[in-house]
Amino acid sequence: MKPKKIVLATFGSRGDVQPMLALALALRAEGQDVLLAGPPEKEAWAGELGCPFHPLGSNVTAFLDGMKNVHSLFSAVFFIRYLRNELEPQFQALRGILAGADLAVGASLAFTLSTVAESMGVAYRYVAFTPQLLPSGHHPFPAFRRQDLPQWMNRMGWRIAGSLDRFNLKAILNKLRRRLGLKTLKDPWLHILGPRVIVASDRAISRVAPDVAVDFVQTGYLHLRQPNVRLPELEAFLGVGSPPVYAGFGSMPRRDQADIVPVIVDAARSLGQRLVISKFWDDPANVSESEDIFFIRRYPHLSLFPRMAAVIHHGGAGTTACAAISRVPQIIVPHALDQYYWGHQVHRSLLGPLPIWRSRLTASRLSSAIYECMVNQEIRETVRNTAGKIIPEKSIETTTKEILNALG
Repeated sequence: MKPKKIVLATFGSRGDVQPMLALALALRAEGQDVLLAGPPEKEAWAGELGCPFHPLGSNVTAFLDGMKNVHSLFSAVFFIRYLRNELEPQFQALRGILAGADLAVGASLAFTLSTVAESMGVAYRYVAFTPQLLPSGHHPFPAFRRQDLPQWMNRMGWRIAGSLDRFNLKAILNKLRRRLGLKTLKDPWLHILGPRVIVASDRAISRVAPDVAVDFVQTGYLHLRQPNVRLPELEAFLGVGSPPVYAGFGSMPRRDQADIVPVIVDAARSLGQRLVISKFWDDPANVSESEDIFFIRRYPHLSLFPRMAAVIHHGGAGTTACAAISRVPQIIVPHALDQYYWGHQVHRSLLGPLPIWRSRLTASRLSSAIYECMVNQEIRETVRNTAGKIIPEKSIETTTKEILNALG
């Protein structure tokens, strides 16, 4: 049988690309003709793994690194403006990328893909990396931070967000649709989610809410297996003491990551705890490497996390999933969007202590959270049990079957 052409399109940070890259490689292993479209700075990475790639939009990493205080309202407005400016170029590029495609699979901020696919008669599916993207009274609209609101307030928040959106995503998409002769959308978000949303997150951490009205299937997070990296300096550091605590904030602005290193170090040292710190910035750190601090770059989480005593991170869907299968407690310091959701779910599932919002992060609060990870036996037992319920290979297999079934 002739391979079908499947286009996967995503837009965002590394966490928005990595699971789609894992899916693309799995579909290629099934003999399909797969093309991944994503931010241009990820092209070399995809090439190293043997995945055909097409640049989509501008350099997201460069944009994020230019932001200050990503957790602030100003940054949120700045981000919305950036995304609005990306939609027209994204729309134009996807019309060429989808030529000859049998199926289009979108994720994250690839918001125009559903419209382009409809205009070209291409079947469409959407992959959500968090259940929070499905409207529900059990969680707020992703732009809201509070996760403990009553259901009626969450529902109202979704309605308010939909009403305000008429001047942003809805207006832009309908303008593009009129250009193609398509019907205008009443609810653009439901159109983006499309038929039978694939929720690529693990039930053991957070299930899709029971009142969700859209059709969905929850398959599990899509882990990318990466080659092991031999780092003798890391081995030497790990070999001279008890397991350290990891701290890393992935796709958050580099300058902001560097600025909070002293807070993390003060918190760990107050407990006599060693640290492995993920360093994504190029300038010297505010704290020097020493006997109790090791800086690491681009080391696979799945190889590193099982050797840690606890993991401190920003609450991205991928890092949350990696920590959960690595049998370590996690402390989430949410900065934006669904990170607040994951912080709440991790605490609710007894996989870690209460999240500490980035705007409220202090050495004292972080020290207390690290201490709780060490001494709370209920958390440590739940972490071990939860990891045993997650089978990454099955998640990839189930998601791949869903995609292949969508080809008809």
